[in-house]
Amino acid sequence: MAPNVSSSRTQLSYPLYAADFDPLNPDFLLVGGGGGSSSTGVPNKISLIDTSQRNELKEVIDIELASNEDSVTSLAIADSSAASLTAFAGINSSVADQNAGRNEHLRSFRIGLPARKRRADGSTVVGDGEKPLAPAQDSQPLGRTALFRSATTTKNDTYQRVLRFSPPQKTGQPRLAAIASGLAPNNEVIVFRPNPKPAPDDEVSRIELGSREAGDVDLTMEDGEKGGYLLAYCTDDEVFLQQLPPSSKPDVPTSLFRASEISRSLPPSQRPKFRALRFLTPRHLLLLRNRPSRTGADLLVLRISQDCSQARISLRKQLNKSIKAAVGLDVCGLTESEQGEKQFAIGVAGQSGEDSSIEVLALDCSPEAGLGFFRSYAFFKAVHNGPLTRLVFSSFIGPTLPVTKSVGPQSLRLASVGVDKCVVVHYLPLRPFSATSAKTPRYVLIPPGRSEAVQTSFSVFFALVVVGLVAFLMQAFCEIRGVVPPILGAPGWLSPRMRELVARPYIFADRISSAASDVPIAAHSATEKLKTSADEMTSTLSSALSSATDSLKNLVEENSNLETPKAIIVREQPMGEISTEILQSDAELLKQETLKKWEQLSEAQKKGWKRRLIDAGHWAEHQGENVLKGILFSELAGAVGNMVGGG
Repeated sequence: MAPNVSSSRTQLSYPLYAADFDPLNPDFLLVGGGGGSSSTGVPNKISLIDTSQRNELKEVIDIELASNEDSVTSLAIADSSAASLTAFAGINSSVADQNAGRNEHLRSFRIGLPARKRRADGSTVVGDGEKPLAPAQDSQPLGRTALFRSATTTKNDTYQRVLRFSPPQKTGQPRLAAIASGLAPNNEVIVFRPNPKPAPDDEVSRIELGSREAGDVDLTMEDGEKGGYLLAYCTDDEVFLQQLPPSSKPDVPTSLFRASEISRSLPPSQRPKFRALRFLTPRHLLLLRNRPSRTGADLLVLRISQDCSQARISLRKQLNKSIKAAVGLDVCGLTESEQGEKQFAIGVAGQSGEDSSIEVLALDCSPEAGLGFFRSYAFFKAVHNGPLTRLVFSSFIGPTLPVTKSVGPQSLRLASVGVDKCVVVHYLPLRPFSATSAKTPRYVLIPPGRSEAVQTSFSVFFALVVVGLVAFLMQAFCEIRGVVPPILGAPGWLSPRMRELVARPYIFADRISSAASDVPIAAHSATEKLKTSADEMTSTLSSALSSATDSLKNLVEENSNLETPKAIIVREQPMGEISTEILQSDAELLKQETLKKWEQLSEAQKKGWKRRLIDAGHWAEHQGENVLKGILFSELAGAVGNMVGGG
């Protein structure tokens, strides 16, 4: 429940099916119902409830109707004054009258009101000594008639399921009324002027629906200089609009909106159904739709074209998930600013399991921005134990401007009745709102604010701020407890004594310091080992290279010390390697390939052999060419070529 929303409840002696507030005085609520013509002993009644005290609802007038007639099925107040009000009701005649082909279903009553002092703005002055409450004999029936054609035939199940008046204007200004039949052989919607005893001349429009029924109807005044009225009604799957000019014949109703072809191709139990409708403006129609199989309900706003030929959905709202099926709808337009800005209070009644609940929403409208977004105001759970039959707002006129200090808090009343015989009134507090002057405010349920997208962005931003704050506090706590390194320096935020008691050093710091100190030592040891290995490898390579480069010189020296020197032959192997060989005899020498002494080689050949000997490690330039003199050089497969023999 929304804050500061108070409610009052009272239980009557009969089940209730209809209710309406006095359009000029929200202190009075008229309710009706009964047990019908059955022999249960439950009476048929109309009661006037005083709602001026928030902590108590008082039944001030109790009108008992004929027990052999039907109960009150629909009820609305047509006109009101300080002394009395005029009400119309839907009440079927007795069974005997219906069998005779006479069912005077439309009744009118004049009901006297308790005398009490009122302020200029219509509010009640409490504690000034009210006169005694009006007795029931001050109320009297005014007329009864039959407007439905099926009501003048032999008995059938026709009844007046809907009764709706155009919005109240000033006192004495005429209004139009519309009624719709139910369970008739041929259902109808009829618009008429609500004279106390309607005659055929008072009929404005008659629409035949055949076997279809109008679930709800509504009337509003047309914009523009021509004036006139607009009538809207809905069946299970279609919405119609009829223009009612002031001085000419009504136009044929136009189909404004219908369920999609996919829905129409489904079985009736799987189709969504239109339940109720209300005009927001002459070009915006609010539609209540139930989803199939009691899976929820939606509000749709239909934007009507300028020529009133079609409409499209401009706004959509899914109702509270607790509502399985919607059963009632009402709208109240709150006060309007000088710029034409206005807020609508929307009440939806729905069944939530075995109980009935109410959801209240707000919708802003301005000439420049058009309609805003639906905003949920309150959700009232289990208002009635069983089906809720009628939901109605009081009208709100507002205090006289400019507002003075003597003007108290303002509220809007929302009444509901049900078969549990209970009347419940919620008092919704209104807030003054003005963008220009505090003395000329308009009143709203919820102050106009940002769009839903902006609100969502703000909510996300706020959530991120909360998450960031929690993360900051967790980091600070973990630093103080020594779990993580001190990035924020949180231990330093504490006093020395508190730090000794709470704060701890970072528990991994010693290990990291130890590990960090071991790294240079290990690296130094590894470097020394690598250096030693490199030195050893270098020494080995140097030794090998030295021994390789000295091998040919040593071979020459050893050969020269022999009594009979041998021939030394240097050959290049197929893989580019160099081999040395000492021949033991000349005969063996004659068998070899063409050989040349070093002295016999050309400069190009000497240069080539020097490069090969150096690459193979058999000779170095510092040894000089004398080492090579007398040595025979040979190349296989003519690799060197142009070699000649020598002795």
